[in-house]
Amino acid sequence: MITITSDNLTGFISISDAYTTGADAPTALLKIGDTYVLSFINLKNVKYFKNLSFTVSGNTDYRQLTAEYRVSKDNQKWTPWNIIPTNIINDPTIATYNGDIHDFIPFDPKYDMFVDVRWTRSGDSTTDSISVLSYNLTGSLDRTANDGLSTVSLDKSNRELVIKPPYIFKIFKITDIEVLSKYDIENTIIYYRYSQDNGRTISNWTELTKENIRSERINPIRFFQIEYYVRYNGNSKISIFDINIIGDFQNVTLDGQKTNLYGVRENCNCLILQIVNDPNVLTKTLVPTSMLLANNTADLYKLSTTDKSVLYDPYQQDAALALLNKLSNDSVSMFGHDVVYVLTDPDKNGTDYTFHEMQLQNYVCQNRMKVSVDNNQFPDNQITLNQFDLSLFDIFEIHITKEDFKAAFGVEKRPNVEDVVWFCKLNRLYRIEHAQPFKNFNNFVIYYKVILKKANTKANIIAANQEIEDAINSLTDNSTIGELLGLENAQDKKAVANSEQFRTLAQDTLRVEIYSPIEKESLQNASNIIAKTNYDLSTVGNGEAVVYRNFKNFFQKSDNIGFMCWFSINTMSAIEPYNFFNYGNDNHNIKINMLGTNILVEINGSTNILSFASLLNESVWYSLVVNLDQRNELLSAYIYKRNVEYEEDAPMLNSSKLLQVYKMTMPITPTVIEIPSTLNAAILGSDMNITNIRMFIDIIPESEHNKMLNREIIGSDYKYIIFSDNANKKLELPFYTDSKVAYDKIRRGTDLDV
Repeated sequence: MITITSDNLTGFISISDAYTTGADAPTALLKIGDTYVLSFINLKNVKYFKNLSFTVSGNTDYRQLTAEYRVSKDNQKWTPWNIIPTNIINDPTIATYNGDIHDFIPFDPKYDMFVDVRWTRSGDSTTDSISVLSYNLTGSLDRTANDGLSTVSLDKSNRELVIKPPYIFKIFKITDIEVLSKYDIENTIIYYRYSQDNGRTISNWTELTKENIRSERINPIRFFQIEYYVRYNGNSKISIFDINIIGDFQNVTLDGQKTNLYGVRENCNCLILQIVNDPNVLTKTLVPTSMLLANNTADLYKLSTTDKSVLYDPYQQDAALALLNKLSNDSVSMFGHDVVYVLTDPDKNGTDYTFHEMQLQNYVCQNRMKVSVDNNQFPDNQITLNQFDLSLFDIFEIHITKEDFKAAFGVEKRPNVEDVVWFCKLNRLYRIEHAQPFKNFNNFVIYYKVILKKANTKANIIAANQEIEDAINSLTDNSTIGELLGLENAQDKKAVANSEQFRTLAQDTLRVEIYSPIEKESLQNASNIIAKTNYDLSTVGNGEAVVYRNFKNFFQKSDNIGFMCWFSINTMSAIEPYNFFNYGNDNHNIKINMLGTNILVEINGSTNILSFASLLNESVWYSLVVNLDQRNELLSAYIYKRNVEYEEDAPMLNSSKLLQVYKMTMPITPTVIEIPSTLNAAILGSDMNITNIRMFIDIIPESEHNKMLNREIIGSDYKYIIFSDNANKKLELPFYTDSKVAYDKIRRGTDLDV
């Protein structure tokens, strides 16, 4: 059955199907040249399709399928058939293909799209058949976003709206939120998401509450762009005047004007800060229950244009500054040198917040502009060779007007170290060593002073797309010491943290007490050794088996929790509980148990039940993942096992991919979890063995489950660890005090000073 999934919020569309047997059996292509065609009609708001993946049965080196597509806007006139370049992911009897078709002709979303996809049998083999078993066609939808500069209205015929403010800010702190509206908006939910790299990556949609947005980890040195999604569930009508975030900001779009109010509209009203530019509009102001309720109680006098015109301003130099700016831009336009400017942007994965370094960079965009060279003096061509670098050209200075730069890349961008400048007529490539805004008359910035140096290839800078990468590579060939002298570039090695989970010390920093015996048993999945030891919880009855120290005891309403472990049940019982984690008392706690076919997650005395189909098998190693996603109000649990029928066959597997046995989800209500600091976390006794017990300060994405559960060592994700226990044995060493050492020496007749 064809499944079409579209999401106007993210602009994503997917068309997929999987064939089974009987009437839904796949079409067999028996001879070379046979085709199988699928048609999709009347697709709304589609901008383009970018990827086609499909699985094939009967594939060999001599028998394949070739995929093609064509599009139309009226089902009458069609584009030519275009081949989809594909690459095989696997090559057994069933092959998986991926294809990229993002560069087909642009499509106008105002027309309905018609798409045909055709598979043709190719190759030299004339025997047997080949069939398409499943496919998935993904693309992008046209997202209709409102800029919010005017009042937006929603009713039962128009229940959803995306608001994308046109302003760019730097966010230093967020303290409160406010929604200004008319009519009752109790049946309205507002979500938000934001980006700090000009949309290259963007956060998930999260409900707009004070707790959620205040706890966001917003980088104050990066630019901030936000979107709102408003959903109305009522039956009448609402009007939203503005959505305000209150805190400490800097308005980049308005060229550095600082404000403590980040609203959608430029001429904002804010009742919390007592800013009322149009009191007549705010006839009624209501905010959802999860937000701060604001009432129209402010009535402040605002200076009129006439009042402002008579005020004395000794720094009124607008006309002179405008003339200076125009002369500067006109001179560069007439006498400047044509360049291609390639902009870089720091990669958040390479940011060192301790030493304030941006180690990784990305080439994100390029544009043509004109620049002036200081005194029109270019460096000579003399070569300077030293032990550190091969410099073919000296450094020199250029000037880039502020207005031209912002027109090319936007108000939020600045010339940055590691940006690349290509002088077209000179056929030379330079890299920026230093850039700063030059303040001249009346402390006004007209242009940037930029210091250039001959560009070399750097491994820590990569391109955001193939077009920029190809252009940079062609210009930087043979420009480094390694390339010129034939040396190979050394690869960086990731540092491995000396974490507590591998310490085998006499003084255990993780566990207070271990009452359960530790069994040696190698838990292996294919070539991966998942664990070498485990706790036998069956020997301690219902008491504490392992007790932990220094545990995190406070979680906010917006804090998430991820938990995972491996376990094996000795004797399965439908009435006996199996404890995975126990922390707190009856009213303030976090507990994870299994009873029969239910995973029980208890939070602050309230038990959430996640049910699965049947009892688990005895003496089989399972893995459990529990995600408490308070930000999205969702609780989920997953159970996996190694993909074998008999446990002893696990080391002989060819793939370490785990088999998902069960997946359970349910909605929850976010809550603050505060557990008395006098209590210790523990695992209670039950008739099972357990190992690799780990808890994180964020959820474990389902796409990462296979990787995380197959690891004995927590690598780059260790920074999110609350605790990690691999059931390592504690070294029991004798403890000698100073008096004990002295007594032994006297008893042996040894000199104390020796």
